[in-house]
Order: sequence, then C-alpha cells, then structure tokens
Amino acid sequence: MCWKKFLQKQETKNDADFFYRWLAVELAPTIYGEKPGTLLNLMDTPRFLMKTLWLEYGHCLLAASNIEWIVLKDEPGSIKILFYRTDLMNNYVGDRPIRCFLESIGYHSDMNLQEMLLYFKERFQLTCPHELGLFLGIPLKDVLGFMGMSEECRTCQGMWHIYGDPVSSLSIMKRMEDAKNQVAGWMMDGYAATDVFCGVFAKMA
Repeated sequence: MCWKKFLQKQETKNDADFFYRWLAVELAPTIYGEKPGTLLNLMDTPRFLMKTLWLEYGHCLLAASNIEWIVLKDEPGSIKILFYRTDLMNNYVGDRPIRCFLESIGYHSDMNLQEMLLYFKERFQLTCPHELGLFLGIPLKDVLGFMGMSEECRTCQGMWHIYGDPVSSLSIMKRMEDAKNQVAGWMMDGYAATDVFCGVFAKMA
C-alpha cells in the first residue's frame, strides 16, 4: 500500500482520525527501527490543527510506545519536535566516526544522549544544524558531502542528497519508505494507529 495514497484517502475523515494515521505513518520508520529519529513540524492551519491535536492527544498516543521526543522549537501556530528511539539514537551517535564528527562541531566527548539533544536544541534556535541529518539516519558520508567537507561528488537524490556510492544510501531510503508503506497497509486493513504506536506488529515487520 502506498502511504501517500493512503493518507490522501484519509483526508476526508475528521481531524483527530487523520492526525493519528498521519502520525503513525510518519513515525513508522523510527518505531520499526529503520531511522533513529524523525523531525516533524506540527502546524495549525485552517485545514488541520496539528499542533493543537498533538498538545491534546500526543502524550496519550505515544505513552505505551518506544518513542521519546524533544520539543526543538515551540512557536505560535507550530511546534517542531524530534521524535526518536533511545536505543537506536544511542547506537547511532555512539558510532565512532559520527561521534568524532559531532565532537568536531562542539559536542563534548562526555555528553550523554540527553545532553547531546539539549545542545542540539540550543543550536536549532539559530539555524537548522547540519548534524540534524545524522539524527534522522542520513549516512555521515552524505552529511559531509552536503556540507562540502568531502571529496565525494553528488551522485543522486532521493529523500536527501547522496554523495559517492549511492547503493547503501538508497537501501536505507527504501527501508524507510517500506516501513511507511507497511504501516499504511496495516491501517488500510483495519488496524488502529494505536496498534502501530504500541509496536503490535514488531514481530510481523
């Protein structure tokens, strides 16, 4: 099931129902282990009050899930949140090359994950830091390439710009996309968004 077509069909439903399903699809790659973190900008618009719905229902929706979150920026009408799995994020930022890169741009070697995310939040107030890509599961080679810190040339583009050999990056993109399609298919078959948040399908994925 294509997740984009699934969400298009859901737009006729009331705001809360659509929001639950949309959030389940967007967080699917992180819930099911294909992506350490997911950044979402939840906005209140005349069509959907996503920030309002998150503030009202978000904590309850994710209470039994494996997802944590940190509010990066809360502004009138919108809220930017980094959703993440602690186990995946710890493993990812603990990878030696990634840790060395983070230390080179100001992260201290003795920072734990929470301290790193709080430092990232500080940096996020002024700009969108390049290390965001790492927290979203983008390979270090592609982040460095985008920053102009690599000799690798840009070879193609999907969810992000890919530098050097594209095979591994394209494989990561496909797994992220497959997770969203799988979750859309489950909900199309009648399962609830709360089943997704709780990881009911972990053994099926």
